[in-house]
Amino acid sequence: MSNSRTASLSVLEETLRMLDELGKKGDQVAREASSTGATRIRQTYLAQAPGSDTGLNRRTIMRYSYLKKATPKYDAARINFSGSGIPATEYKYSMKKLAPTRAQILVDWLGGQKLAAGFINPLGKNKAPLRSHSQKMLSNSKNYTYRKKTEPALAPSLAKLYLSLPEGEVENESTTILSSELVALLDELLDE
Repeated sequence: MSNSRTASLSVLEETLRMLDELGKKGDQVAREASSTGATRIRQTYLAQAPGSDTGLNRRTIMRYSYLKKATPKYDAARINFSGSGIPATEYKYSMKKLAPTRAQILVDWLGGQKLAAGFINPLGKNKAPLRSHSQKMLSNSKNYTYRKKTEPALAPSLAKLYLSLPEGEVENESTTILSSELVALLDELLDE
């Protein structure tokens, strides 16, 4: 086991040495590798990994995550996940009946189920996940107004889902993709 660690460290040290020797061009290659690697990670692994357990499709995952590419100011590319709730209808969901006209919304989650913010009317025609919404009025006194109209229920955000992914698995996948991108760009640069 220690031999493979030594080998990977020596490859990493050699790659870093090559980037240092290239100077500004090496910095540019590292930023490009970081950006393309982050794009591939987002489009392949992150768009597929949570989908099988939660029912979220690729389109939804891509909509609630975005990529910030590496720049001279920020050396590494970043994938940011929205903290906004995702409509419960985007997940696979079920209901847990509490009363004749009220049921909790349970969305499929990594390794189980999670409670969504809202309710389902089991006697209703659509049995759609809904939520009621209250709003604080900022006038002379603290008044609360309740909207009569119900809105679609919200389930946990993509940021919360990302934090629930297996830590080592995400790190290993990211390392593999980033190293392959870096090697490909270095090979391309050295062949010129």
